[in-house]
Amino acid sequence: MSRARRVADLDWADVFRSIVPLGLLAVAAIEPLGRVIVLVLVVLGTAIAATRDAPVKWAWAATVPVALSLAFGAITAPAAALDGSDCENPLSPVATWRALEALIVLGVLATLAVALKAPASSLSLRWPARRYVRLAVLGFLVAGPLALLVGPILAKPFFGDVGYDLVLGAIVPALLFAVSNGVMEELIYRGALLGWTARVVGVWPAVVGQAVVFGLAHGGADVTGPVVPLILLMGVGGLLAGAIAVRTRSLLIPMAIHIGLDIPIYYALACGN
Repeated sequence: MSRARRVADLDWADVFRSIVPLGLLAVAAIEPLGRVIVLVLVVLGTAIAATRDAPVKWAWAATVPVALSLAFGAITAPAAALDGSDCENPLSPVATWRALEALIVLGVLATLAVALKAPASSLSLRWPARRYVRLAVLGFLVAGPLALLVGPILAKPFFGDVGYDLVLGAIVPALLFAVSNGVMEELIYRGALLGWTARVVGVWPAVVGQAVVFGLAHGGADVTGPVVPLILLMGVGGLLAGAIAVRTRSLLIPMAIHIGLDIPIYYALACGN
């Protein structure tokens, strides 16, 4: 966040131009049928802004990995076997599909970072102070088991009955799924979308912007209950994660907690009963 601009230093024309790619992401999050179109538009916008070496190129480039992930999510993912045989499979299609998405999306993010000569610190990729490392470890150790125990209860209002068997042998594919998803989403939302957009609009508007998109992105077709409360909850989660990333100047804590919270998602998808 070291290159993020203060309010007094902002070019307000660039700020308003940055609303366009963020708005396109919001549209893609709300309407799955438009995600490929939005991906094409943000790639073109990034190319044009980069060719002109306009500061707004950072805001456009920040949206590309998120738009790619949203477009990837519009593809029908392979499902686990109905007989539960994929639950303990280390190469379960549920886990490997998410790992594939993460590799593609993060590969694009890395390519953009190299092209823009963006330092790792612009993505909050740095090792924080020791006290924050301890908090990250504690966050994972608490979030993972707690989410496994109460996940079905918390998810029921939004996704219906998502009961699953707590199979110890499923922890390997569950971790593959959770690490892939947690690392990817933290890097594209709290890393690129927050860090690069902050170069144009300032830190806290970028924190809010990424949280709004993050919330909207989690109101998908698999939601069977009220969508708006879920979007608000996820948005608040994105806001807190963004604030932690800014405060610690690192993604380690939000990434560790995110990974822990995503473990039961694999169980629900592959080990449901």
